[in-house]
Amino acid sequence: MRQHTIIKKLKASVKNLLNRTALWVQLTVFMILITTMVAGYLIYKDYTSTRNLTISNQLDTTEKILNLELEGLDNYLMELANFCIQPYYDSRFTRIIEQNTPLTSDQISYAKQQMFYYYYTRNDIQDYELYLLHQDLSIGRTGGQQHIIASESAPEGVWEALAECEVSPMNHSIRPSGSTNLIYYHSLFQIKGRVSQAIVRLELDGSFAKQLSENHSTHDEIVFFLNDSGEIIFSNHADLPVSNEELLDALSRKEAHRDGYDTIDLLGQSFLVVAAESRSSGIRLLSLTPLSYIDSQIGQLQKSILVSGVLLWFLTVALIYMLLRVLTIPLRLLSTQMQKTGEGDFRARVDAEGSVEIRRLSESFNSMVSHIDQLIKRTYVAELSEKDAKLKALEAQLNPHFLYNTLQAISTEALVNDQPQIHRMITSLASNLRYTIKSDTLVPLKREMSYVNDYIFLQKIRMDDALAFYSDIDPATEDCLIPKISIQTLVENSIIHGKSDKTDPITVTVSSQYNDNTVTIRVRDNGCGIAPEQLEKLYADFDLQKYTGKNGGIGLANLHSRIGLLYDKPASMEIHTHEGEYTEIILTLPATKE
Repeated sequence: MRQHTIIKKLKASVKNLLNRTALWVQLTVFMILITTMVAGYLIYKDYTSTRNLTISNQLDTTEKILNLELEGLDNYLMELANFCIQPYYDSRFTRIIEQNTPLTSDQISYAKQQMFYYYYTRNDIQDYELYLLHQDLSIGRTGGQQHIIASESAPEGVWEALAECEVSPMNHSIRPSGSTNLIYYHSLFQIKGRVSQAIVRLELDGSFAKQLSENHSTHDEIVFFLNDSGEIIFSNHADLPVSNEELLDALSRKEAHRDGYDTIDLLGQSFLVVAAESRSSGIRLLSLTPLSYIDSQIGQLQKSILVSGVLLWFLTVALIYMLLRVLTIPLRLLSTQMQKTGEGDFRARVDAEGSVEIRRLSESFNSMVSHIDQLIKRTYVAELSEKDAKLKALEAQLNPHFLYNTLQAISTEALVNDQPQIHRMITSLASNLRYTIKSDTLVPLKREMSYVNDYIFLQKIRMDDALAFYSDIDPATEDCLIPKISIQTLVENSIIHGKSDKTDPITVTVSSQYNDNTVTIRVRDNGCGIAPEQLEKLYADFDLQKYTGKNGGIGLANLHSRIGLLYDKPASMEIHTHEGEYTEIILTLPATKE
């Protein structure tokens, strides 16, 4: 239960960490981990493969050398065997060897003379001794003697050597001498019954051992020459502190590797083992190569592999980082736009590309935002309709006909009493009232201008000479439909917000122009203009469908929203201004007629 709780807390911690980490960071870390594991595996694989190849080459080379040396040693031993049986080529010498009765002095002299000749036919023999078993007599040259002598004593170790010769297929025995010299024994026997009659003992110089040492003098290689009984005859390291028992014990505990080579632990280090054995003589050559030498051979290559691997890792990580950054840029753009949309901006769209999935996600987001924008506009139109309904309810309560009739009666009374100015004012007011409460959404431009002229007349009465108004209406635009109370809104905005503290009168000019199935309406004043920062805020409020209530009031924002709602085709409202000089508002509307 406790373990389950710990795992649950660990999972929660990991989730919280992932939720606070950017996607590209997560992907980068993940890919770096994968790349590190793969690079480490490849470096290790490359190193082990190179090491195994080096060991395999070392094994093949050493084995070939040992087999060649062993072949030469077999030939050498065969020559020694032929040398040892030379007395049998001499019939008189043969009778001396086979004779059971004591030898005469002439026979001994003859044997010594023949052995003298045999001895000087070879340069590699230091001691040459023939022991006659029936006579218990030893004839030969030993210990640096100058002449061949005969003595009634058996050579040291002759009986152990004789026993080994009798079981050896080559009738010989090889014994250690305590130095690099070889002690070679060969038995002489009757063919019939294989009864031994004599044994030859040769002490050979160290030429073979010297040649063997020279062939294996590099990289601290140790070579052992073992006889057919497994005894160490000599080694290329004369002072090697290894006994025969220690070597045999180490060989019995050798470790076989799956890559096809054997190792042993000796003298505190590991050695690569290579052995070659003669089928005829049973002797063996054993080579021990330190594994430390193999590792030093590939040490430089190992460094090169490691450096190449690290460089490749850094290059791969850099490419992964750049690739993931590029791939996640569209997602970050999409996330930023979603945040803006959450703050109320439904007009901007995302054009994110990079993959099929991101493109589809971008299109789906744009479609969703567009749909939400349409729903908001419909809701806004519904609210406007609700307001219109309330106004109509008020109109119904006020009884418009009563207001018209009352204003008509007042204007008539003013005319009877010779007050034409008052008559004109009341008539213009009644006309404006009738125009504003009609239910039309789009009206002909000439009707809108009639309403504007009545409005200007009333404003001039109020402002006297502080207001000048001019109009330049293209006849081709008079029947074109425009939003109701649109020009009047712009003119009112110029009068209210264009008026400055200057004593000069404000001049408002309205013009229209027909061009390429569009109607362009310009309302220009010579007022105080709009500051750049305020103009920027005004446009931002238009985009967010907000009413500033200042430096533009609700009139411009309302008109901007109405244009967007009333026209499916492109329609716009632009503001051109220079602070302290002028303001010009341009409406560009589709040219539609009743």
